[in-house]
Amino acid sequence: MVNSMPKPFLTPGTLYCGAAPAVISTVLGSCVAVCLIDRHNRAAGMNHFVLPHNPAGEDSLRYGDVALDRLHARMGELGCETKDLRAKVFGGAAVLPFGATGDSVGTKNVKIAIEWLHAQGIPTLARRTGGENGLLIRFYTATGRVLVRTIQSAITIDLGGISPAFDSRQSPFFQE
Repeated sequence: MVNSMPKPFLTPGTLYCGAAPAVISTVLGSCVAVCLIDRHNRAAGMNHFVLPHNPAGEDSLRYGDVALDRLHARMGELGCETKDLRAKVFGGAAVLPFGATGDSVGTKNVKIAIEWLHAQGIPTLARRTGGENGLLIRFYTATGRVLVRTIQSAITIDLGGISPAFDSRQSPFFQE
């Protein structure tokens, strides 16, 4: 029953793997989530990473190279073999207002995920990457199905000629 299964929500720099059915959710902007599925062992997992590469020696799931290796290792601990794994990749939007789209953090995150999967010989069954909007992801591990919803920008701020360095304490709306 869907109501009794685990429903973990992944924050940046986390992962979840399991053999029991679950619904894993996350929200992505420039971050990337990789879902791995092994139908033979009925196991699945997902990570959520922020940046493509870890600085020297930093062992954090916030980095794609670490998060991908760790997701793969956790799937192995569940009895999965690389040859049985299939992947789905999401995220990598250009949501930050700087940098060229082709060189954005999101683009680099997608690139490391795709290259890593290719190097491991893991086929990518589905991919929704890039763009300018965030995504809400719900991964149903029992079926491998992924629900993807686009998150539109909620507000647009027009500063009306006010410099971003504007001191709000000078505003009549500021209260201490």
